[in-house]
Amino acid sequence: MNKLVKTIRMETLIIEIQNPKARKLIEDLADLGLITLKETSSWSDRWKKFTSVLPEVISISEEDIFDEIDDVRQKRKSS
Repeated sequence: MNKLVKTIRMETLIIEIQNPKARKLIEDLADLGLITLKETSSWSDRWKKFTSVLPEVISISEEDIFDEIDDVRQKRKSS
């Protein structure tokens, strides 16, 4: 008994549409079930969402940053 195995390889593409007719063609392909369209948010929207979950940070001086770097380096050397 021969089995026919169909391998489906999915790809994600970012397409910049230059012509409204191309948008119509893409929508037609989606209507036929050949492709799936997923709306994505803009980079700035994604950044706002990402930063909204980060904790509020008080001002950190450059000296504090250098001190922290030195501490990490010292810990690496000692281990």
